[in-house]
Amino acid sequence: MFLKNLLVLISTAIAFTTGPAAAELIAKDGKPRYVETHLIPEFNSIISGQPLHFAITQKHTSGWHTYWKNPGDSGETTSIEWTLPDGFKAGEILYPAPERQPTGPLVNFGFGHNETLLTFIDVPQNVRGHEVNLTAKISWLVCRDVCIPEIKEITMTLPVVQDAAHATLNHPEIFTAARAAIPPQKSWQGLIEEKDQDLIITFKLDEEGQKTLAGAKDFFFFPEEWGVILNAEKQDIQIIDDQLIIQLRRDTRPLSEIGTLNSVLTYLSSTGEKKSVSLSISVTAQGASPGSSSNLKPLQTDETSFVQAIFLALLGGLILNLMPCVFPVLSMKALSLVKMSEKEQKHANIHGLLYMLGILTCFGGIAGLLISLKMAGAQIGWGFQLQNPVVILLLAYLLFTMGLNLSGFFEIKSGPLANIGHRLASRHGYKGTFFTGVLATIVATPCTAPFMATAMGYALTQPPYVALSVFMALGVGLSLPYLLLCFIPALRQSLPKPGVWMETFRQFLSFPLFASVAWLIWVYTQQVNGGYGALIGLSGLILIAFGIWISRHEPVNQPWKTSIHSLSIISILMALLIAGLSHTDPGKTQTDTKTTVPSISFSTPEMDKLIAGDHPIFVDMTASWCITCQVNERIAIYTDSTQSLFKEKNVQYVVGDWTNQNPEITAYLNKYERNGVPLYVFYGARDVTTGTRPAPIILPQLLTSSLIADVINGEE
Repeated sequence: MFLKNLLVLISTAIAFTTGPAAAELIAKDGKPRYVETHLIPEFNSIISGQPLHFAITQKHTSGWHTYWKNPGDSGETTSIEWTLPDGFKAGEILYPAPERQPTGPLVNFGFGHNETLLTFIDVPQNVRGHEVNLTAKISWLVCRDVCIPEIKEITMTLPVVQDAAHATLNHPEIFTAARAAIPPQKSWQGLIEEKDQDLIITFKLDEEGQKTLAGAKDFFFFPEEWGVILNAEKQDIQIIDDQLIIQLRRDTRPLSEIGTLNSVLTYLSSTGEKKSVSLSISVTAQGASPGSSSNLKPLQTDETSFVQAIFLALLGGLILNLMPCVFPVLSMKALSLVKMSEKEQKHANIHGLLYMLGILTCFGGIAGLLISLKMAGAQIGWGFQLQNPVVILLLAYLLFTMGLNLSGFFEIKSGPLANIGHRLASRHGYKGTFFTGVLATIVATPCTAPFMATAMGYALTQPPYVALSVFMALGVGLSLPYLLLCFIPALRQSLPKPGVWMETFRQFLSFPLFASVAWLIWVYTQQVNGGYGALIGLSGLILIAFGIWISRHEPVNQPWKTSIHSLSIISILMALLIAGLSHTDPGKTQTDTKTTVPSISFSTPEMDKLIAGDHPIFVDMTASWCITCQVNERIAIYTDSTQSLFKEKNVQYVVGDWTNQNPEITAYLNKYERNGVPLYVFYGARDVTTGTRPAPIILPQLLTSSLIADVINGEE
């Protein structure tokens, strides 16, 4: 910034001493200027509750130019700083379509003639006083061979009126022309992708769009974001059938930094008129940055189709049933069918449908929230709720309570979870079956089963109805085993006959849940201060157990019965209060001493630095709450053979810990069309002959040491 300001000062001095003749300057308000600027209100009065629009007219000295909202390769856009009364709010500046301003090897975007910008201020409903003072400080940079910063401060006093009938228009022809010059927004559906250092944007033209661009030529694409394209490079823009295809050379800024790419497309119409349209497209492709991690795209030649995503979601949902949190729930529900005869087939069918409905309802809620937050610009993915320690601790409480119930510590006699207890084997309890489906979904959320990541990564780059369809397929996969048992009597008959063993098996199933609780408490300690986290997490479990235990020993007589009952409720409420007071420790990261190769904490600048180097890189995107991640680390990554291979090949081991929310990691996952962890990416060493790296390889979600070795050795 200091260097930039110094250059501007030097340029200013040169311009006024050795630059263009003074006769070219426009002398206004006692100051020499290269741009004559005026601020004109649309009405001569302030109208209560109605926005007041302004025209910023700029008349340029011949050969000089100012800049658009994206200045291009250099320059500074026009800005306005308002001093307004309380309750008034300044709006953005609206620009007409820009022009190319070539300067040597650079191309800037701006204006060199007489242009009018528009802006506005919001006026509150009740304006105090009979008149209002407004002050605007307008700043711009005007350039030719040198650049001159210019400023004009304008103060005006306008009377206040209650309706437009008492206000007079100022220069309506200026506002009419200015609004006509603003590019109209088009809602053409588009797709953006990167290929061989090119940015390819394809818009599908509707009928009106085809008529608009019929016979058009001399197209030019102006992105509102800097650093996206090489501005001086030739643009290949053409219309093929009903598609507008724009091919541009990429610059260095990663697309992951941009949520929506807004732009202006200028062209000559079939009648030779200069026209323009405003276009927007959601950025879902990988960013490209030469010499950076963004430039390297995954080694995937086939894009996931909708049918493939549905199939992978179904398969991933099926595998979720084998996870330690879900399996006990499914097992107990399956055993509830053992006593059902063929005559009770109708009841079995209803149970199956209600179980699936509970799962789909819960999945729909999670998916809807996730999609809404993504559309609002949040950097989140599957498992986002587990990045909140409150959710982790509440889930631990839930599984702990379920474990106590299955072990026989207590029985739930009524309520949504009644079917987990004494009445689990009953043929009744439709409501319980529905809520068991909800429960199965909740306890499945810490898991990312194989095949799920690809399906969900695809889903969240698609329109909401497509994304929701994929999530529903995941729910159907989760519900499918129980659904088949309900609808096919032969499968139920293959289950063991009822007997005493069912109670023993039920108690046995509590231990996977207790193991899951231990794991969740460990995850909790990764999110909050370790020792403190362990203390409050275990304290909450003790309070839950105490509250349940004491409720089983209520006296018959008052007032002791009410007192004991109250103590039980207070104990459980204290556990919930502990969970509510939890907060993420931003500085808390996962530490692991099991790896003998030093790990590098992931960050975008660090990745760019490593990619610019020559060594191979292994990226491990993980989270403490990801079961698959923890298993892979212990059976494949932290093994002696893999660690030795990392040392031998000088592999840079990068760990991205997504236990707590991290927008940089989320952006990296999105770049590889993934929406959850684990994600493993290997970047081969730079070729000493060509100076380039091979395309990165995405490893499967289930790893083995030999698989890692094959990938690394295959890149020699």
